[in-house]
Amino acid sequence: MTDPISKYRSIGRVNLAPLFTPIEPCSRIRALVPELPELYIKRDDFIGSLVWGNKVRKLEYSLYDARQKKADTILTYGGIQSNHARITAQVARRMGFDCVLVLNGDPPEKPSANFLIDKILGVQIHYVADRTERNPKMMALADELKSKGKNPYCIPLGASDHIGSFGFVKAMEEIIQQEQEMGFQFDYIIHGGSSGGTQAGLVVGQKIFNRNPLKIISISADDSEAEIKGYLMRAINPMLDFLGIPESINENELLVDDEQFGEGYAIPTPLSSWATDQFALVEGITLDATYTAKTAAAIIDYARKGRFKSTDKVLFWHTGGLLNLFKS
Repeated sequence: MTDPISKYRSIGRVNLAPLFTPIEPCSRIRALVPELPELYIKRDDFIGSLVWGNKVRKLEYSLYDARQKKADTILTYGGIQSNHARITAQVARRMGFDCVLVLNGDPPEKPSANFLIDKILGVQIHYVADRTERNPKMMALADELKSKGKNPYCIPLGASDHIGSFGFVKAMEEIIQQEQEMGFQFDYIIHGGSSGGTQAGLVVGQKIFNRNPLKIISISADDSEAEIKGYLMRAINPMLDFLGIPESINENELLVDDEQFGEGYAIPTPLSSWATDQFALVEGITLDATYTAKTAAAIIDYARKGRFKSTDKVLFWHTGGLLNLFKS
């Protein structure tokens, strides 16, 4: 019988970008927040051209699957300034697929940031009023393409399903190798999350590589803890089934923080704004308002509340998203 690690390594993927991203210490920020533990940052903002970010890890698996199924058109969805939608459009073009995006919100009069790249790429864009309309519209468009003899492939929000999430099983394998090179293990991995694929992959990777003890915490950008745990289990369970792992992961063991997003998605809080300023001034690291700034805010909040020991080693996963610094 094939063991889970061999089964995982047998999964095909396309090579879209150099993914062995560096881990760097963030020691200077400790002068401003002395309660911080030993803090390190995983630089997935270094991935690819135009700051592709961590979504590429998942798309390597999704687009391999699309190619195996002989798809000719990639469909996905997100907000007007979605990093995932823009990156999907870029890699679809790079691989020779047609691409259709469903975006919620009103298109800006003057395109900027991610939306500007969507327009430059010349992909087909359909607009819907709100988030609830995105998936139904994508599925309707896929049916329309099929009726015309096309072979569409639909990628869910963030590529965070049981296919794309294997990108973060690979990321966990990468982290373990980096830990071996650095000579220590992390006590925490903390990252921004929404659709759940990052955490789902890391948790499955933690299980198959027996990387315990390690706490993996997702800082929600929008949805509630219960909603995100639902997304996680919908990805995790079929991944475990595929790998032949009979034991499930207990939903109560999943760590999701939904107390950091304040007034809403991509709206800064006082602490996330402060974290953004200080990481730039002290560490020379830029953060985006949606994910990384609120993740940094959570780490600072935990430190001030005494949640960490001074000797803890914490990895802050920088997931990218920096094109949204250039919104008009």
